Amino acid sequence: MAFQPPFMERIAEFDKERRQLHTLEQWRTFAAKWFDTAQWPMKSPEQQKRESSYKQGPFTLGGRQWGYTSWVYDLTPEARYEYFATLRGIGDPLRFPEATNAPRRPEDGWRQECPYCEISTSDLGDAVCPRCGRELIFENYAS
Repeated sequence: MAFQPPFMERIAEFDKERRQLHTLEQWRTFAAKWFDTAQWPMKSPEQQKRESSYKQGPFTLGGRQWGYTSWVYDLTPEARYEYFATLRGIGDPLRFPEATNAPRRPEDGWRQECPYCEISTSDLGDAVCPRCGRELIFENYAS
């Protein structure tokens, strides 16, 4: 059974605090409080093997080519999405402000991902996941 981290159990408090993040120091304090990955269980080798058996790709969805992603921590899809939305949408701009203003192009390593569905594409386009309707997250693999 996937793990539900404390930030999901206290989502209103978590959300209020993340909306107030404006500095790198605030981000560091926030991340230390809410994202203690030492407490998160990792997927077992058996889980990883099961996932790899059904996560075959690439595949076409919404007119774009997608592939599957995988993460080592065994979090619920909702927690995984909130984690990455916060990390990439708030944390990265504070940690790497120069990347925020750079054009987002596939040739520069940019991809759009849905951490909830664990899918990713370098065919940049619509901001909404064609599978679940959540906002896609930009991720840069060249950094």
